Amino acid sequence: MNDIMSKVLFLILIFISSISAVISSDITAVIESDTNNVLIGEPVNLEIKIISGKNYKFNFPVFTDTLGKLEILDLFPTDSIHADSKFGISKRLTVTSFEAGYINIEPIVITYTLNDVDDFRIITTNSLSLEFATVEVDTASSEIRDIKPPLQAPLTLEEMLPYIGLILGLLVIYYLIIYIFGRKPNLKEKQIPKYDPKIPADLEALEALQRLERENLWQSGKFKLYHSKLTDILRVYIHRRYHLNALEMTSGELVHDVSMYESNINSLDILKTILEIADLAKFAKYEPLSDENVSSMTNAIKFVNNTKVVDITKDDDIEIQEDNK
Repeated sequence: MNDIMSKVLFLILIFISSISAVISSDITAVIESDTNNVLIGEPVNLEIKIISGKNYKFNFPVFTDTLGKLEILDLFPTDSIHADSKFGISKRLTVTSFEAGYINIEPIVITYTLNDVDDFRIITTNSLSLEFATVEVDTASSEIRDIKPPLQAPLTLEEMLPYIGLILGLLVIYYLIIYIFGRKPNLKEKQIPKYDPKIPADLEALEALQRLERENLWQSGKFKLYHSKLTDILRVYIHRRYHLNALEMTSGELVHDVSMYESNINSLDILKTILEIADLAKFAKYEPLSDENVSSMTNAIKFVNNTKVVDITKDDDIEIQEDNK
């Protein structure tokens, strides 16, 4: 009975060994380099390639800063490769050494499983040898001497004149830039659109909006120009209506400052919506929809009408007093 059991166990071991051999023969793992003879400190590219013919899952070892005696300069993501009808993956590293001589890379152990079954197996790559050489010095052609430090000599006035001229030239350029750009605010003030102070601010704004609507700018694809002109008309109106420096304010600053004088929340929301669409068209190259272009004009007219100064005549004053009685 014991002899029979022993024979069975022996046959099972042979069967398992044969299966492992078949599986292992289906997988190859190699490590290669683009060169094996460089100077110390020069990079060497390594590639670990695994070729398999079945649904395997491989786990490369975790590489840190070194690979044996080599320093890892760069580590690339795992990539897939195809060789004929087989599938494979590869891992690339860039390494170097600052010590001269031959450096051996021991076989790298890689674990794998088949069909996501937690039955871990291992496969190893080949070993690899790299040579790092030093720079040879030809001692026969020249005598080796100690390096002498440079001698310090005092500068003469003639040697300093080019540097003095360069400094003076830079100073002149610096003050010219300050002068030119320092005058820009005044140039900006001259660019304020002209308006007739005799015409009420609301009437002039409404007429300007009507002229803009007749230009059909957004209908011909000129969205940026359309919204720039529309907001400029509103800014001039706000400048006259509330005495604000509206043309030089950002959209957020403009809404905030108008809210200090205007208590109508609906009017402030209208102004904010107009400015937001205009900023997108002017700075983000956004092309507003037809409804947005039309609503910006409608809202602009509504904002002017809602915020304009209303003159109270004597008859109106009498009616108000009688209503109060």
